[in-house]
Amino acid sequence: MELYEWQKRDVEELKQNGFIGLNNSQPGAGKTVVAVQCIRESGAELTLVIAPQSTHTSAWIPTVRELLGEEARIIGRSRKAEKQALLEFEMGFPGIYLVTPQLFTRSDVSQWAGDLVICDEIHMLGKPGAVGQKKLSGYNSPAIDKPISQRFAMRIALSGTPMRNTFDRMWSVTRFLWPELNKRGEIAAINHYMWKADRMTSAEIVTGFDRDRGERKTAKKWLREREPGRLLSEMPCVVGHYRRERCCEYHPEGFLPLEEPQVITREVELTTPQKKAIQELQDHAITWLEDNPLVSKLPITTLTRIRQLCLGEPTVTWEADEETGEDIMHVDFDEDCKSPMIDETLSILESLDEGENVVVYMESSKFASVMTERLRNEGYKTMLYSGQVDSRQRNEELRRFGTPEGAQVLVGVLSAISTGTDGAQRVANTEIWVERSLDATTNIQAEARLDRMGARKQVQRFLVQDDEGYAAGRLGRELEKRLEIRQSTIKGAA
Repeated sequence: MELYEWQKRDVEELKQNGFIGLNNSQPGAGKTVVAVQCIRESGAELTLVIAPQSTHTSAWIPTVRELLGEEARIIGRSRKAEKQALLEFEMGFPGIYLVTPQLFTRSDVSQWAGDLVICDEIHMLGKPGAVGQKKLSGYNSPAIDKPISQRFAMRIALSGTPMRNTFDRMWSVTRFLWPELNKRGEIAAINHYMWKADRMTSAEIVTGFDRDRGERKTAKKWLREREPGRLLSEMPCVVGHYRRERCCEYHPEGFLPLEEPQVITREVELTTPQKKAIQELQDHAITWLEDNPLVSKLPITTLTRIRQLCLGEPTVTWEADEETGEDIMHVDFDEDCKSPMIDETLSILESLDEGENVVVYMESSKFASVMTERLRNEGYKTMLYSGQVDSRQRNEELRRFGTPEGAQVLVGVLSAISTGTDGAQRVANTEIWVERSLDATTNIQAEARLDRMGARKQVQRFLVQDDEGYAAGRLGRELEKRLEIRQSTIKGAA
């Protein structure tokens, strides 16, 4: 595997900064390759990589093997080999060790130390004050045990979306990489609240009403970076490349020469049972809002349920929450449920060239299983990429996707497929979105599965929406959030 010239330059820049820095390249730019080359160039004997499970066998292990001729080892507490790797890592045996953010968060990491730590998709551990963030980089006052960032001399963070959906997660990135820049006004100021006050805009919002006092309850809501792009420009070492924007001398128009994806919107009419279920949920939500008259937004669980009800005729059950007593709706789907979304997906598939490979995206794992079976029943060779499927099986099926012995249609659950999957772009350029995530970052990452380096041609993206406008409203809010994310993750925007 040969690095591109611009990737070699990124490695050199990180080297000049002691292998401490952020790789902020957009999804699809080969951040893993650059990071693995940094392991070689740094001379690190003991390297820890914190990365999503889906990336271990699909990205990190094969890249380490090809570039370094070594075998990266997964550490864990279930399989015998993983337990042995964990023991040897804690004893300081040289090597490259992989751990998931989830296991990292749950483990006692007080004795974990080494030469180089790489945090892939650092936004997953970026929520200030959360357990994982504290273990990674510490929170406010110094911890009794030094966080990981103080026990590895070299630290590299990878993420094309480091702020995820809120700018204050960037504080966690700076605390991980440059904890010494901790004075008021510096990029990693030790007091998180003051860091926000210095760098973010805010607004007072009404959160409820105190009937005993007869007054409104208010709170400060932190909004966005005060000067978009300023923080990235102040960081000592940031390398980044953008798909279709100038980022360096090698990319006057971005690293991807293909045109922007062609977006085709398809509208479907919901069935009467779907409309009835949505109305029932809305009536319940309005009742809840009337009990909280100054709360202007529906709970995220309600928004999620509305989106699920748009997928197909549901099987709905209500259950009282044990703590609050509030009625909670549960949505399920029978295998033979009526679904305008499935019907439209089949219509799109029938309109394509015979044998064309397609990726179908959605958030609901329950509905993904139904979609997969229905497509199979219609004669399409279909694979399911979901957290419910064994990781080894789904990665093997992904490797064979688009080949004569593999599937023609890949049904991907967004939470599972949006990161760490590569290769589909070489055999497919058509997407069908029947559902999008409430998390704008997840959508951005999933959109980069086919629209990335190695793609054959321009992506054709079908967006299937309901004619009642639920999806359209969601997309409008998402576009606003994406614009905010973009403004603060373009270096030098200020």
